[in-house]
Amino acid sequence: MKYLQLLPYLALAALAGCGEPPAEAVTEPVALVSLERAVTADLPVIVHSYGRIEFEPSGKHTLNAEIEARVLALKAVAGDRVEQGQEIVQLVPSSAGETAVSQASRDAAAARAAAARTKRLRADGLAGDADVEAADTAARDLSELALSLEARAGSILTLRAPVSGIVDGILAAPGDLIAPGTAIVQLASPSALQARLGIEVEDAPRVAVGASVQVRSLDNSASQTDGEIRQVDTRIDPATRMASALVAIPAGRGFLPGEAVQADITVGTHKAAVVVARAAVFNDESGTYVFLAREGTAALQRVETGLTSAGQTEIRKGVTTGDDIIVEGAATLADGMRIRTAPAGAAP
Repeated sequence: MKYLQLLPYLALAALAGCGEPPAEAVTEPVALVSLERAVTADLPVIVHSYGRIEFEPSGKHTLNAEIEARVLALKAVAGDRVEQGQEIVQLVPSSAGETAVSQASRDAAAARAAAARTKRLRADGLAGDADVEAADTAARDLSELALSLEARAGSILTLRAPVSGIVDGILAAPGDLIAPGTAIVQLASPSALQARLGIEVEDAPRVAVGASVQVRSLDNSASQTDGEIRQVDTRIDPATRMASALVAIPAGRGFLPGEAVQADITVGTHKAAVVVARAAVFNDESGTYVFLAREGTAALQRVETGLTSAGQTEIRKGVTTGDDIIVEGAATLADGMRIRTAPAGAAP
């Protein structure tokens, strides 16, 4: 009888045993991060610039026509590499050029006669040694010019490369009539290069001759060099609305004429600044912040920043030297989140 009275209670206990299992405890996430300490350092003040590689004027050579002539043929085009003595342009004297040869011969003969007359005057005491020397020099120079022109007259004139280099420009075309002294070809040395950098108007007063600069190619990551500003041109280019600065490029650094480059010019130093890695600094609608590592958690710290340069940011307020700053992994953190640090040299 007692057994039958217990049946309802046993049934209720069985039903209670078939309910939902107890909920498991939620595990708090732990972020893997890397730390860098805030340090006091001198922060370089950098002006960023862009420009192009070009030939140095001192490494250029110009081939001119000595007499009036017509271009017969071009043996090279702009961009060609030529060796010393290689033929570049063929000319033929014009009729006016032949007239110039005749005139040069007459001038040389007159100068020689004048020199002889000056010597007779000296013998009579009417001219000095300086007069004789000047007359002899004029006669010699004009005679050499006449001989040079006569050697070229009536035959094809050949302009050859005085040095090995690159044809930087052809300034005439076949059939063109060239006046005496006119430039026809420009040669440049491939080892004499410079970077012409554009400088914003507000930065131009800060860039000085002698300032250190690092130049890097925008097309070839292997091409870079350190140097100094050699010249600052504060005239404003009407096309770019910028001033310019020139930097000599040492030979063998992989740069090519016309190549686009970027440059970092050091124009000063911000002394004894508290700095952290630029990658550790973030912004939101409330301002700028970093994450500090405090007793195994990430603490969001509002900061006031200053100069950013060379991958580092100055912290004017909110961080002191020696604070552990979270760098890698900070982008996914929340204030108060638990953290663990990655071993040295390992990425989180």
